[in-house]
Amino acid sequence: MFSITVSRALSVADVAAVFAELVPPGLPLAVQPPGADVPDGIGGLWAILEPTEDPAWPLGLVVHVYACDLGPYPDLRFAEHIGERLGVDVLCGVDPSFVEVDPQDPYYSLALVGGRWYLAGTAGTRLWGPYSVRGADGRLREEPGGEAVRLLRPVVVDTR
Repeated sequence: MFSITVSRALSVADVAAVFAELVPPGLPLAVQPPGADVPDGIGGLWAILEPTEDPAWPLGLVVHVYACDLGPYPDLRFAEHIGERLGVDVLCGVDPSFVEVDPQDPYYSLALVGGRWYLAGTAGTRLWGPYSVRGADGRLREEPGGEAVRLLRPVVVDTR
């Protein structure tokens, strides 16, 4: 399973067409809107479109991969392909072979912006939406996550 987030709302048809260009021929592919039921007979790739709280990154794609080999770095290759074909910027997980960060810190992403890769910081961002924080008094309070995703530094990502 992997997740990527894009800088523009896309339709199910847009995502399905781009994904179909990457999956091996004959591999079952299902792309569904938010809240759809699990498709029958999953045996390949299943993607769910999930809206986010961040207008700069409005769409997440949660991709489940079943009984197939997409090769190394499928999330990064899919991100590059979607970015190029649909003209969007893309966020995805940090692969430790490209960027060294604390693997327990979920607030880093790789960002493909304008065709270049960056390490991005997502702590406190709208992308995470409202989240609960325990204050010094021990009480939980809601934090809106009002920051924008920050591009921290360029990185080299070679998925070939």
